[in-house]
Amino acid sequence: MGVSKITKVSVILPRSHVPNAMEQLSKFDYFHAAQPDSSTYDELLADYSKRSFKFYVRISDIIKELELNLNPGVMDVLKSGYKDSSQTIDLERWPDLMNKLEENASSIVDTFENKLKELHSLEDEISTNEANLEAIKLLSNYSIDLDKITKYNLFSVNLSICNTKDVPEIERSFNNAIFTSSSLSSEKSLILVAVQKSDSDNIDKVLRLYESETFSIPEDLPQNPTEANNLIQKSLKEQLNNIQSLKSEINSLCKQNESDIFSYFELSKTLYDSCELIKRTGELKYFAVINGFIPTNLKSSFDNLFTSWIVIYEDVDKYDHHDSNHKDAPILMNNLPITKSFKSVTLNQGSPRYGEFDPTSLIALSFPIFYGMMFGDVGHGLVLLLFGLFLLYRKAPFLKSWGQMFSISGIVAIFFGVLIGEAFGIELHKVIPIASIAHLDFIEHPIIHFIHRSEGHLASIEISALRTFLKISVLMGIVHLTAGNLLSIYNTIKNREYDELAIETIPVFVMFVGFVFLMFSFIGTEFKIDQLFTSQREAPLFFITERFLPGLTTYLTIPIATLSLYSTAALLAGLFVMVIGKPILIITGRAPKESIAMSMLVHLIDGGIEKIAGSLSNILSYTRLAVLLTVHSSLLIVVNLALDLPLFAAIPMFILLNLIVILLEGMIVYIQNLRLHLYEWFSKFYSGSGSEFKVFPGSPNNSTNSHVKLRWKHAN
Repeated sequence: MGVSKITKVSVILPRSHVPNAMEQLSKFDYFHAAQPDSSTYDELLADYSKRSFKFYVRISDIIKELELNLNPGVMDVLKSGYKDSSQTIDLERWPDLMNKLEENASSIVDTFENKLKELHSLEDEISTNEANLEAIKLLSNYSIDLDKITKYNLFSVNLSICNTKDVPEIERSFNNAIFTSSSLSSEKSLILVAVQKSDSDNIDKVLRLYESETFSIPEDLPQNPTEANNLIQKSLKEQLNNIQSLKSEINSLCKQNESDIFSYFELSKTLYDSCELIKRTGELKYFAVINGFIPTNLKSSFDNLFTSWIVIYEDVDKYDHHDSNHKDAPILMNNLPITKSFKSVTLNQGSPRYGEFDPTSLIALSFPIFYGMMFGDVGHGLVLLLFGLFLLYRKAPFLKSWGQMFSISGIVAIFFGVLIGEAFGIELHKVIPIASIAHLDFIEHPIIHFIHRSEGHLASIEISALRTFLKISVLMGIVHLTAGNLLSIYNTIKNREYDELAIETIPVFVMFVGFVFLMFSFIGTEFKIDQLFTSQREAPLFFITERFLPGLTTYLTIPIATLSLYSTAALLAGLFVMVIGKPILIITGRAPKESIAMSMLVHLIDGGIEKIAGSLSNILSYTRLAVLLTVHSSLLIVVNLALDLPLFAAIPMFILLNLIVILLEGMIVYIQNLRLHLYEWFSKFYSGSGSEFKVFPGSPNNSTNSHVKLRWKHAN
């Protein structure tokens, strides 16, 4: 579990053997390529890169032009299920990748490019004909022959298309002219202007001023508008028939070759990406150097594939930041199947740094608990569970993690629903009447009666139950934040950053603990600050036990004044170490020289204001767990008013409103849950600044390829 230990490998081999090495890399499960800083490219790989990229671009254009879905959408999968459409391509040698593209893919790509080119040509012709048709239709109502009017000796006649709004201005510009206009559309109009030959230059000047376009019938058409109109109409009809026939032919070709198009697209991308990753093979003339990273536990497997060449291994120490390879080491997250589904939550912040603790396993515990509490209702939890199982049933790889996340969160939501005795906002024992027969007392009498109902009154939230859940929320926050602070200490020790541990990490944790217990004291005084150091009343350290474990409360109490004294001492001790710690390191030469006074001031502000105030805001943020449970239950109280309607309207309205609440609350709860983890918790110990381990293209574990799989017929 966590982050795998990584080893840097360097393979040294003759340049003529590079294709063989590429083949072996495609067979290896986990290889992360690391290119050296070199401007020299291997000629063969550079050539393959260019050739495969041309195919990649050509096929990409075809997929975009045909609007093909390379990967099925979520709604399509939910509706029709997920179909594994991957094709297995058998290969003898690595150059076969290029041969498959040039020999097999070329004919398919050429066919589609030719058909699409023909389609575009037809569309251009139709567009041109349609542009001329409106004007020609208008002229066909008149007995005008454009070929004749251009040959008049005494008159100059001009047909133009202009903006409709400019027609009055253009007409006023011609005093001694024959002028007529007809509207083509709301924006464009056709105008005819006839003047004496001596004034023909004036026509051109005016029309250019208003950006008018001279209209003419194309030379290949009759100049008589009536004849041209008839010919264009006939031509358009034929072209529209041809384009429909061509589109049907293209659609038929798509159905026959869609899987091949996707396969060759991924194949070209795989070849291009692999060449780009490896083509910088060093400055040596006759030898190539291939660098990368592999999981340390796979060194023996790597040896078996690369026995013919020199392989140099450099183990990367997780905790030695002075190791030159440490900052470049990629992160291979290694989680159990049940926790891997929560990996996306971690990656919202970014991959962990090499050697940093991977919190995914802890998120798999806290995330569904928080989600289930905010979404607490047996009915809604059951819907969430069934939806998660449905996503898993569809077997789509990209929905698997969501299915597991929803299923687990649904189970926790059912638990909290049983705790408060609610299902779809209805008392649980009414939804499960068999409970009274089976003597299931916890259903008839919920542990926390969250919703108060009385005859003749609208249901409401029970204030005492809300207080209990607020306490539960605060305790969950304290436990969660304590875990974050302890992980910060763990990371600091693991990374051997002992100075930081002594002057910041441990003091921050001591201040947090002191603040938490001081908060308990403050609550014990009923929020009376003047009694903090005088009250001798016993303050339960874990005040939730007073309701659920009253016998244990006796052993977990201490006088408020004593607890306040110890808590304040811890706060001041932590602050004192933070303020003087950095100056001591500066004086002893363990830290870079800077102003001691400024350093003390900065740490006083940081420790005294940011850390203490931050602890308060962080803890209070977890009260949203109870608040959103209250919002969720309040919405269901409103939804249940629909049951007072006539039966024919009550049932569909009840179902519809519940679905709306599930969708709305489900999204809000997810966002708030994410915020608690990313902002409140991760800020204590997690940076998320690592670089993800990228499996070599074509590798069996390359999850980005869903349409093509490589199968090698032999192994060296």
